[in-house]
Amino acid sequence: AWAATAATNPAVVGQVSVRALAQLLAGEDPGHNVVVPPTLITQKDLIDKDIKNMEDLSAKLPQFAHADVAMPAWMPNPNAK
Repeated sequence: AWAATAATNPAVVGQVSVRALAQLLAGEDPGHNVVVPPTLITQKDLIDKDIKNMEDLSAKLPQFAHADVAMPAWMPNPNAK
């Protein structure tokens, strides 16, 4: 039976891609590989946290909702508090 998987949020992958492109356009090198770290999602997480959809995943597993990748100091962080 399925017990766990590692996944990335496609919306976060898109955000990171746009940020890396912005760095390139600004003359900066975001690096040869821009890696979005995957989040471990277990069957237990889904049950214990009552996760039913992608919105729940982002709300209840914050590491799934944002990746601090390709975040130069000059770029505003919409997730900063």
